[in-house]
Amino acid sequence: MSAQAETWRVSTFEGVFETDLETLKQWISEGCVLPTDKVSKGSLNWIEAGRAPMLRAAFAGEAPAPQPSIQNEAAVAPSSLTDVPQQDEIVQPAVTPAHSATAAASTHVCLNHPQVASKYICKSCSNAFCDECPRYFGTSRIPLCPLCGELCTLTEKLQNRAAHLEFQSSGFGLADFGRAIVYPFQHKVALLFGAGLYGFLLLAGLRGFLLAYVIMIGCIVHVISQVAWGRLHRSFMPDFSAFSMWDDVAVPFGLGISVLVVSWGPTILLVVALLFGVFSLAAPSPLDLAQGPGGQSQAPIDQDKLGAVLDPNGDPKKQEAGARELEKLHPGYQISHEAEKSKQQLNDPTAELRLFMSFVQVSLPFVLLLLLSVGWGIFYGPMAMAVAGYTQGIGSVLNPLVGLDTIRRMGLTYFKAFGMVLVIQAVSWILAGIVAVITAPLALPFFGNLPATFINGSLTFYFNLVVACVLGLSLFKCAERLGIAVD
Repeated sequence: MSAQAETWRVSTFEGVFETDLETLKQWISEGCVLPTDKVSKGSLNWIEAGRAPMLRAAFAGEAPAPQPSIQNEAAVAPSSLTDVPQQDEIVQPAVTPAHSATAAASTHVCLNHPQVASKYICKSCSNAFCDECPRYFGTSRIPLCPLCGELCTLTEKLQNRAAHLEFQSSGFGLADFGRAIVYPFQHKVALLFGAGLYGFLLLAGLRGFLLAYVIMIGCIVHVISQVAWGRLHRSFMPDFSAFSMWDDVAVPFGLGISVLVVSWGPTILLVVALLFGVFSLAAPSPLDLAQGPGGQSQAPIDQDKLGAVLDPNGDPKKQEAGARELEKLHPGYQISHEAEKSKQQLNDPTAELRLFMSFVQVSLPFVLLLLLSVGWGIFYGPMAMAVAGYTQGIGSVLNPLVGLDTIRRMGLTYFKAFGMVLVIQAVSWILAGIVAVITAPLALPFFGNLPATFINGSLTFYFNLVVACVLGLSLFKCAERLGIAVD
């Protein structure tokens, strides 16, 4: 390495190393350095490797410049904790001549000691070795292949990665539904604490409800993001060690409101429009329909006939007809007339049908729009939450095109996940009803059923974690189609 070359430090699970930029790019192309590993240029602060501008091309697949062999350059992977070791610090074990670098050997046993299980695998020649065979570089004992000199990695790590890839490509089905059900119980203490806290906050009025909502949304988003990246064994509780009002309160609350707006916003707008009189649902009363279509509630009064009553010399027949018209103004006549209308309505089997048809004719546009908006909220709600989890961007959540494109790329997988979510929600509602019935005698005036609120809140916390895990697993199984960088 030249004296003018910039020194980079990289921290992986195997240790901390110093190297130059080109060698670091080589390690990235070989998969030795992941986007989540930490790197530092010179004396600058540590950042994630995937966020370093000079390394993005390497993570995108750009081929690095050819590097010299480790056997010809001793400073390829020195530890930052020690100086460059001398030649006598490298332990060179004896290699059986019968084994060559190209010999096909099992990765489960050592190439040189077939009776011993392998611990390391060379990233270059793919030969397996036990703990005694590799050359160890420096005091941090970095394993190097005794045949080609390249870095070796733990066999267990490669086996876990292979199992990880096999699990990802296994498809999404009922087995994942079972994993989601047991997922919250992997961290029982966190589950008891989170469910108890959520249920207690629901008893603390509006402020408690808002705080509980923020905690719930934060846990859901955290679970979806972690499971979508393949971290199924991480805790579902966010890390509050470095608490930030913006990241831990404002962002989850904004994501929750965004999910509510994009999924149930149309329904809310329709209800508001109905309250402000944009839609009118008034329909004719049953008495208005008693006379049939076009019928009138009362015959009009003939003024000419009434005038004949006042003429003493008038025609007796006209006077009699005027008397009948005058009788219509009597309250008793009007009461009997309304009673006759009611009788006709009871005896008319089509009156109720005509009333219903009149109501449908007036309210049909509103009913259709309401059904469409409710259907949109039910169907798109889980996807809106999934978008919030794997993007954690309010703009992406509010843009329904992002979710619809995700549904298109996920295909049948999303519909399976959607069906599972409906089942979980149905079970939660049934249990909530059972709890409400059992605890009904414990309800208090002005306070309501506090035990039912607490218990149902705790159950809601658990079921929401299951929903989040289902959505995260569906994203994980479609990571290649969605461009999600899983671990």
